[in-house]
Amino acid sequence: MSKAILLNTGWTFTKEGHDEPVTLPHTWNAVDGQDGGNDYWRGTCIYRTRFAAPQFNTASHQVWIQFDGVNASAHVVLNGSPVCNHDGGYSTFRVDITDALHDGANELIVSVDNSDNDTVYPQKADFTFYGGIYRDVWMIGKSSVAITDALEADKVAGGGVFVHFDNISGKKAEVYVDTEVHNSGKRTRTVAVETVLVDAGDVPVKRVSQQVKLQAGESKTV
Repeated sequence: MSKAILLNTGWTFTKEGHDEPVTLPHTWNAVDGQDGGNDYWRGTCIYRTRFAAPQFNTASHQVWIQFDGVNASAHVVLNGSPVCNHDGGYSTFRVDITDALHDGANELIVSVDNSDNDTVYPQKADFTFYGGIYRDVWMIGKSSVAITDALEADKVAGGGVFVHFDNISGKKAEVYVDTEVHNSGKRTRTVAVETVLVDAGDVPVKRVSQQVKLQAGESKTV
């Protein structure tokens, strides 16, 4: 079970010492990046917000911050502690903040840099490298035993839920579902992984359930 909370409001944006309130998504090149030239402002700016810690059971749940898009490099600090660095403006990334959360108010600071550089790709293009947190930010609470995220797993034909059809004919098709589950907690857990196949009317036609025992830190595909 997971719950996602959108964190797009209540941000303060700082550029060259000037603060202003903003709502995400946001870019500091909304005006100068539109004129077709290559003279738009590039550099480092700061985004700050405060949020309340969600209610969760630390023994069985985790809390993550997910950024759907930050261009181009991001340095993320929560309550004064660095929690993440990410290079690349066109990919989603997330970080486990469970241990960095405080009871009550929490301060999240994101330094964003779209400076011209020789390390983050693409290097050159016929479009503006808009600086900012230009996509949604989420706080995600989930069980420490959960289906993995396919992007995070970074496996060929694996991670998350992978559906494939290996035997197809004019009369039938065999559906195979591979589900990867991971235990990020500190103790052994046994969970049920249930897969349900429904027809076009959303009526279940096949249900398969399997018990899976996972050691702390272990992943299995069922």
